[in-house]
Amino acid sequence: MELSVAQRPAALETLGRWTFDLVIIGGGITGASIARAAALRGYTVALLEQDDLGSGTSSRSSRLIHGGLRYLEHGELGLVFESLAERALLARVARHIVRPQRFVLPVYKQDRVGMGQARLGLWLYDTLALFRNYRRHQSLSAAEAAMQVEGIRQAGLSGAIAYYDYRTDDSRLVLENILSAVELGAVVASHARVEGFDRTASGVRCVQVHDRLGGARFEVRTRAIMCAAGPWTDGVLGTGRWLRPTKGVHVVVPRERLAVDNAVVMQHPGDGRVMFVLPFHERTVLGTTDTDFDGDPTSAVPDARDVSYLLQAAAHYFPGAHLGSDDVISSWAGVRPLVRAPTGVLHSALQSGSPTPRAEVDDPSAVSREHRIETLPGGIVVVAGGKLTTYRRMAAQCLAAVTRVIAESGGSPSRGPVAGEKGPLPGAMGLEREEQFEALCQRTVQQIEDQTLAHQLCQTYGVRAQQVVLLMHQRPELARRLVPELPIVWAQVVFAARHELALTLCDVLVRRTQLVYRDAGRGLDVALHAAEVMGDELGWDTVERQRQVEAYRQLVRTDHPTGREAG
Repeated sequence: MELSVAQRPAALETLGRWTFDLVIIGGGITGASIARAAALRGYTVALLEQDDLGSGTSSRSSRLIHGGLRYLEHGELGLVFESLAERALLARVARHIVRPQRFVLPVYKQDRVGMGQARLGLWLYDTLALFRNYRRHQSLSAAEAAMQVEGIRQAGLSGAIAYYDYRTDDSRLVLENILSAVELGAVVASHARVEGFDRTASGVRCVQVHDRLGGARFEVRTRAIMCAAGPWTDGVLGTGRWLRPTKGVHVVVPRERLAVDNAVVMQHPGDGRVMFVLPFHERTVLGTTDTDFDGDPTSAVPDARDVSYLLQAAAHYFPGAHLGSDDVISSWAGVRPLVRAPTGVLHSALQSGSPTPRAEVDDPSAVSREHRIETLPGGIVVVAGGKLTTYRRMAAQCLAAVTRVIAESGGSPSRGPVAGEKGPLPGAMGLEREEQFEALCQRTVQQIEDQTLAHQLCQTYGVRAQQVVLLMHQRPELARRLVPELPIVWAQVVFAARHELALTLCDVLVRRTQLVYRDAGRGLDVALHAAEVMGDELGWDTVERQRQVEAYRQLVRTDHPTGREAG
């Protein structure tokens, strides 16, 4: 499927000409999955995103699909049960990008929760999963834990519990849902900002849109509006503050400084917050923080205090690593759109258009990750809160509210769920069983004779990896790596421009390849050539290519500050 800039004029023309059943504001995981679910049910759907698809919170998470073990302590059994059920489903429908990850939870003598309580918690975790785990948890002695987690602090170590959750590529999960929605007929426009909406005398709502690439402004007519704008919700709605946003920061460090094959669960020595050390391709990630954030979500960046906080936790658990700010390769910050007020208070505030009161809990980490869905006067449906793992179920609940609005506006009557909603995403087609995925990897290894690259391609694109391999064979220069030590090839840049709605250099180097996070030079050395390769695909002239490079350099300087000089 061709999903490049060549299709953008036709998509924008369609947006200005049709009356849609549903317009979705926000191209993160929630908006993307609602678009897919609505298109599956036969509704006409438009999705509008002010930046790149998944460029906000949905590409700045811990990249985990998990039940939320720590939520057991807060008594949120329903959330954990729901998350574990969705974890099992996503491991099947997105097999290539939702992969099992072994976790180790070390327990120390001075910890508030001892080995007995930890075992009990993991038994409850397994039970709530209905024992559909990749593997069940396992108790480890102190000696076994020290052997399995290189460099872990051994003083006071009582033992550990090993268990399985899943890792993912969050921005790719968004893209897979978008690709599926487009295949089903949805019209998607990234870099298209919604600047307002109203209701006409005939009862048809209009959304005012600014094409940030071409500069044009136009209206999109619709019977229902779904606001899935994440931390930008308050700004889009203008109905007062009903979110309590928190900032989460992650830092990337060299694997040779902190090598982990198992993810490690840590409790910060200062405040007890649960966080992780995570394997991340050829790097290691530390995260995440959780602090209240009051500002434009676009301006959320890691600061020196965030980095110091994460390094302090690493130093406590891995004293021999001696990590400092100069070891940080890259970092990212995301803003969680958590709900400020409990249900009822939120509903009444939305109905009156007044600000909601501040949530009673002081600790940002204690704010519930449950989501809230409300229908505003005038029929605009709003969703906020939630977590990556439960995106599909959240989308189904949003759609139930939206279909009522569509029917009340003279559109199609409410349509129930369809079988395809639990079907595989595009990259997982034909990968119903794990052995089918393994066979895909083996076939790809034989085709390109680079085992590391072959497995990365399969875990990025699934069955679509074959299209990238074909590009490499057709144009051998595209088989070269962007950076010698990373398994990322130039064919992926071309593929992103042709097939993955990548419209800017940042789209490709930040989200389609994640080069900005993985490369010690943060992609700056190859940015110009990448702009030339993309420019050949997208018709950029010399001025535009230089503008794209400068925009990327600016993003690296402001959005990914580290202890190293950004160049």
